Formats: sequence, structure tokens, C-alpha cells
Amino acid sequence: MSCWEHLGIEPTDDQNSIRSAYRARLPDVHPERDPEGFQALRGAYEDALRQARGEAPAASAQSAPPSASEQAVQQFVELLQDAGRRFRPDAWQDYCRMLDQLPLDVLESVDGSLRGLLLSNGPLSHRCVNLLTERMAWANRLMQMPFEEAEALDQLLQRIAEPDPFDLASLSEWPTVAQVENLWYVRTLDHLFRNRPLQEFRGWCSLHLCLPMPADPDYYPRLYRQCTLAGVALGGALEHYQALHEQTPDDLDIQYLLALQKQHHDQDALDLWTRLWHEREMPEAAAWILAWCAHHSPERLPLLILAFNRSQIELGHEHPLEAYQLADGEPAQTPQTLARWQRAAISELPSLARTFVAWQMGDSEWPFLAELLGAAETPLTLLYRQAWLLQRGDEADLEPLLSLDLHDHPLDSILAQGFAHHARQHLQWLRESPIVEVLQQKLNTPGSALPSALRENTAARAQMLSWLRRLHHHAPEALERLHHLLAPLPTWLLPSSLNLQLGLQRAGRYLPPLPTEADARWQLQRQTLWLTGLLEQPQQLLEKLKERVGRLPTTADHPADAVQALWLGANSHPRQWLLGLDERDPLQGLIAAELVSPEFLLGSRRLPSVARLEACAQHHADELAGNPLGQMILDALLYHDPDLQRERRDQALQRLQGFTGPSPWFDAFREGLVKGQPQALAQSVCRDNGLLFTTMQSLFEAMRELYHPSRPQVPASGLLRSLQQAKDSAVTPRAVRLAITLLLSRCERLMPRHEPNTWRAQWRFWRLGGRLNRINFTLQTLALVGAALPLSLLVDKLSSDLALAVLAGTVLIVITCMLRRLHDMSRGVGTLLMLLLGSFMLPYMLLVLFFWPGDPLPNRYGPPSGSRMQAEQGLQARLRQLNGFREPAS
Repeated sequence: MSCWEHLGIEPTDDQNSIRSAYRARLPDVHPERDPEGFQALRGAYEDALRQARGEAPAASAQSAPPSASEQAVQQFVELLQDAGRRFRPDAWQDYCRMLDQLPLDVLESVDGSLRGLLLSNGPLSHRCVNLLTERMAWANRLMQMPFEEAEALDQLLQRIAEPDPFDLASLSEWPTVAQVENLWYVRTLDHLFRNRPLQEFRGWCSLHLCLPMPADPDYYPRLYRQCTLAGVALGGALEHYQALHEQTPDDLDIQYLLALQKQHHDQDALDLWTRLWHEREMPEAAAWILAWCAHHSPERLPLLILAFNRSQIELGHEHPLEAYQLADGEPAQTPQTLARWQRAAISELPSLARTFVAWQMGDSEWPFLAELLGAAETPLTLLYRQAWLLQRGDEADLEPLLSLDLHDHPLDSILAQGFAHHARQHLQWLRESPIVEVLQQKLNTPGSALPSALRENTAARAQMLSWLRRLHHHAPEALERLHHLLAPLPTWLLPSSLNLQLGLQRAGRYLPPLPTEADARWQLQRQTLWLTGLLEQPQQLLEKLKERVGRLPTTADHPADAVQALWLGANSHPRQWLLGLDERDPLQGLIAAELVSPEFLLGSRRLPSVARLEACAQHHADELAGNPLGQMILDALLYHDPDLQRERRDQALQRLQGFTGPSPWFDAFREGLVKGQPQALAQSVCRDNGLLFTTMQSLFEAMRELYHPSRPQVPASGLLRSLQQAKDSAVTPRAVRLAITLLLSRCERLMPRHEPNTWRAQWRFWRLGGRLNRINFTLQTLALVGAALPLSLLVDKLSSDLALAVLAGTVLIVITCMLRRLHDMSRGVGTLLMLLLGSFMLPYMLLVLFFWPGDPLPNRYGPPSGSRMQAEQGLQARLRQLNGFREPAS
């Protein structure tokens, strides 16, 4: 068979085609499995190259003895096939010494064969192959070779530059198959460990194989390390690292590897990981401890996540107040901590821990505080209180956290270290932050104003609000200056604790100063938090606490004591208690001011203030959008109410004027609302808009009387009763019910607030401005007549003039009683004169005063007769009593 038939190509002078054909056939004739085939292919390749260069073909192997080059190649093939020598460096050195004795032309002729054998051979010792590559100087001749050959050789040189996994000479006594399989497996492990993800390494180790392992003891420490780092169990590794740890107990690398080996040994591993965290703050130690805590102590998991947070802050003194970089100066949470909160949120945690995690993820803090305020004093609740104080406490609250003494739990040392770290950061921010310095400077300078950067939506303003959100008890003078400084900011932007103190200040009350002792300080802070929670989320907080409200310790000098007494005295459902708040009381008024939803305003047992109704119209416009006519009437009443701030009234007018409609009557109706004299709506318009015609007639009539340009007056009782009935009806649209509520609230504010008209006050006939009911009028009239007739007959015997004087005085007193009786009927002097003149023709007309009922509501002459409790119930309660309305059950 010719050389061209061996290569599978036609005769050619193109040496590159010859090389390509040789490389294509080379994988089919492995030198170990088919040495004869390999020698025949190699001889055909060399003969083809000679013929391409114009040289004479070599004689066949059968006709001539092997040449020196063939002998060299044959010796190399024998070296590779000899299991006892292929991994021994001395055997390769002997072969290299043999190459040194060859002539240069022979050495050059075997160069390609040796490279081909190395490239196509199985696993070899890198140390041994390096001996041959250095002898042949292949690394220096890469630029002289064709690209394909140079590329393959370069990859080989890079591969053998890596050291052998162990001394491969120790495999010399093994069979070839065992050598190849072992070296293939070990090198695959090394490759996966260095270049691939660890899960691939673990997957490779999990394959069920039966392979011999090397006898080199120096290999196993590295294998132990690889398997330990990858989380693969390996016999002997634990004993190995325990021995090393006993020898070098302070070597943190050995501690880390031993901790990985003991990660399923609970307490031993916990001690090692804890030490690694304390000394190195190793992230993997934090991850393991968190996993251990989630399984063994989930109630402490949020505290541990907070303790492991390690944010770096830069206060940024060199930045102006307008710079966004100032946001980096406040202690914050790292992205890793946020991810841990996310994982904790989907875990099964106790209630206190779960609400704390929700707060850290951006939800409201009040569910957590409700749990904390109502929980018993235990070491765990103390830790959660301290975790809360880290973010909401003042300097006096943070100082004790620098040196916590915790020894009740294995994780307490980490918590103490973490809390101390955060306390130092927060103290540094409170003492050195440029925003806090500017705010303190402005507070100490009377008459100063906030810089523009603290009034606008900037990072500086956000940090200022963070400082204000901390639980301070401001002194009266500081609170006054703070109120002046923050006046340009919207009220809703201020923290609830500050709004509480400002509201108490308007009522002439203040929070007591905070003591320095930690427990006493917390007792006052707990009461303030409860009051603050009632301002921000009253119903949710009371629902959480319920009967535990009575167990909250309060002090007599704190306003929370009065609110707790009110709650315990009512002993009702939280919603019903909130619906019964009296806005005339400063504390109850502060709580009620935040309850501005339509459900609360319409369900309240007292008529709400105009400020609450305006807040409802502004913040709950979407809920009222289904009835635009009702919204227009509500905005018109807000605009005409003089007790509302001028700015709010202008906003109501703008909303009213913003309503448009295609109907011809719409513009005139809107202008009438603006003037306070609304025009009546047609029945068809009321029907199309879901309104009752009679209700709208009563409402417009009351508006015209209440806002009459020349004679404004409170509508009659019958009209108010019909309006109250429409307000309590579920048929009436919600916007119209709120409008009626505002109108009744205005009437209540206009009615006189005198002492109740008691029985004793009814008999003071010289008080001409008072009221006299039917019973007392009848008794006084009969008493006067019964006393005057005998007296006049008696004094007539003495002097007729004296008798006339007695009769005249009696008549005068009866006339005053008649006037006060007419006051009880909402009538005045004009009606009295008409009765007196009409009595000359119809004497029995005066008897009407004995039977005509009086006005059951307060009028301009004062309240009706009745008990003090009845007088304090308010207009709405009285109207509901007259209408026979029953409060809905809770």
C-alpha cells in the first residue's frame, strides 16, 4: 500500500494537505492501542513529505533495517506503553540523554513524531513531559511552526505548566488502566475545583465510581481542603483538621476549615463560626449562624440580621446641603442585609419577629410596636426594644448599647457586638452630621428660618426628618422654636411624635422630660409611643392591644394616663370607642383629627369638626367621585365656613369652580353655591343623580337660612331633624351625607354653649333672656295667680292703690314668664306683643302657651331644660333621640 493510500489522499506536492490528512487519520491509530498502525501511518506521512520535497522515497521496513529516527520514535512509544516507566522522571531523562546522542538531522526528523505522540497520548506526568519539551526547546520555536501545529503545541505547553496533583511515580507499580483512570479522575477534580462552580465539583464527587486512589500521603491534605470547601464529606478530613487545630489553635484558616467540617455538629460548629465572625467578620460565618438561628432560635433571627449589618457611612462635611451625597452619611442597610430581610419575610417567625422584619422592609412600624408595648418584660423583648432604640432613640438611649452585658443565649455575644457597632455609628451621626448641626444651630437662634435645602425635597431634608422621627421630649421653649422653624413644611410630612407634642402644646400640655435611668426612661417612652400610635394608626393599634391597654403602666403626669382612663371607662370595641371621641377635649381631639375617612366621619357619635371634613374631602375625593353634585355642595359649605383656614377655603372654592357640566342649569346652580344661596334642583335632575328631592330641598333651605347675607340664623328644629334623618339614611349618597354633616356641625358651633337650663334656673323670673318650659311656666303662672289674688284682697282693705300695685306687679311677672316661654319656642318680643294684643279679643289665646311644645334644641336664647349629660351629648345625639334613631351595634 502506498503512502498516499495510507493517508487517503491523491499524490500532491502540497505539504499542508499532507499534514492535514495525517492529523485527520491520527486519532484512529492510538500509539498504545495500535502501535503498528501508528508506525505505518507515521512512515506514510514521512514518505509523502519526502516525495513532496522531491526526495527519494524510503525503503520499506521489510527490506531495510529501521533508521535512527524510527528507532528513536519506537523507543518513545515503548516508554509511553511501559506502565512502570511512563510516570518516572528518571526514565524520561534517560530518553532525553539518548536524544542528545542523535545527529541534528535525525533529531529534526523525529521532532514532529514526538509532538504528535504527545498530543495524541492519554494522561501523562506534566513533570515528565516538561523534561522532553525543554530538551526539544519547543517553547522557543513556536513562531517557526505552521499555525495549526503551533496552536496545538502551545495548548500542550500551557497544560503541562500546571503541577501534577501528586508524585505520579507512586503509580509505577499499577496497571496501565488503573494509572489512566486514576490520573483522569484526579485531574478532573482539580480542573472542576479551579475553573468551575463548586456545585459541579460536588456533582462529580457524587458519581458512583470504583477507582484506586494514590498512595502519596502529601496529596490528601489538598484533597481534604477541596472537598471541605465544596461541602463534600470525606473520611479522615475531620480528624485531619482537628489534629491541625490542636497544634495551631490560633490559625484562623484551620478554624474555618474545621468549622466547615463540623457544620452539622451544632454547638461545636457554632463556637467556631462565632469566633470567626468576631475575629474576621467572615460573611460565610454570618450566613451559617443565620441558618442555625433560623432553625434553632427563630425568634432571634431578625436581631441577628440587624447585628450582622455592616454599612460604612461617610458624614460628608465637605458637601453642601443640596448635595445628594449627604444621603450616604446616615447609617443604612447593605444590599446583603436587605436580601436577608427578604428571606426572613417568607420564613415562619413568631409574631414579634415577623412584624419587626416587615418594619425593616419598609412597612409601618406600628404593628411591631403594638406587639412590643403589649408584651411582657423578658430578655427577648428587651433585645427588641434595644433594636428599636438603635433607629429611633436619642443619644441617651444609645449610650447604654455600647456596653451591653448579655449572657442568656449562645448568640448574645454577636448581638452585643452588633448593637454596639450600630450604636457607635448612630451616635457619630447624631453628633457630627452636618444636617443635625444646622438644625441645632437654627433651634438655638431665635427668629431664624430653615435653609431652602431643608424645606425642599432633598437628601438633607430626609435626614432632618429622620432626626425628628427619633423619640425626643422637647422642652416648651424648644418646642415653640421648632414649631416656628417647621411652619413652612406640610403637616403630614412631620413625624407623629412631633405632631403629638405640637398638638399638646396648643392645649397647654407637655410631655414630661425623659429621665436618664434606662427603665424609667422606657416607661415614659412607652406611654408616648402609645399616644403617638393612636394618632397614626388608632384602630389598628387598639385592635392589637385590646385588653392589654389596661396593663400598660402609666404615670399621672403623662397625658397617656388620661387616655387610658377614657379607654377603660368606655370598655367598648376599639372602633366604637374611636367613634365616640369628643373633639372638645384636647387629647381626644388630637386622636380624632387623624380619623378622616368617610366611614369614621359618618359613623361618629359627635359631629366632626370642619377641619376633619375638609381633610376627608381632600384625601378621599376618589371615594366621593360617584356623586359630583354632593361633592359640589360639600365644597360650597367648606368655602362658606368661617372657621376653616382661608387657604383651605380657597382650595375648596377652586375645586367647586372646577366642576363643569353640559346642562344649561349647571352654571347657575354652581354660581348659587358659590354665593351661598343655591337654586333648587328639578326632580328629574335629582332622580338622574340618585338624590332624594325632599332631602335636597331641605338641604338648600337650611343653607339659605344659615348663610343669609343679612339675617343668618340656625334653621328650625324640624328642618334639622329631617336633615339628620337624611344623613343617617344609607339611601343618601355619601357625599351628600358628608355635606349634611358639615352643615349640622356649623349649626352646632353657632348654637349657644350655656350651662344646662336646670330647674333652679327656670324659677329665676328676673332673667328675661332665659327659657321656660311648659311645666315650669304652668306652675309659675298658677303660683303667681294663686298668691296674687288673696294678697290683693288682703291689701285692698288697707289701700286700693296698694292692691292695684300688687296686681300690676303680678301681671308684669306673668308677662316675663310668657316672654321666657316664648323663648323656649324660639320666639321673641314681637310674638309676645301679638299675643297680648290678640288676648283683648280672644282671652284664651294665652292658653296656647300652656300646651304648645318648646324647641327641643338649643336656640339663640340658650339650651333647653334637661340634665348636664343631655346637654353635653351634642346636637347630633339630640337629633337622633328625637328621630328615634338607634346606634348600630359594634
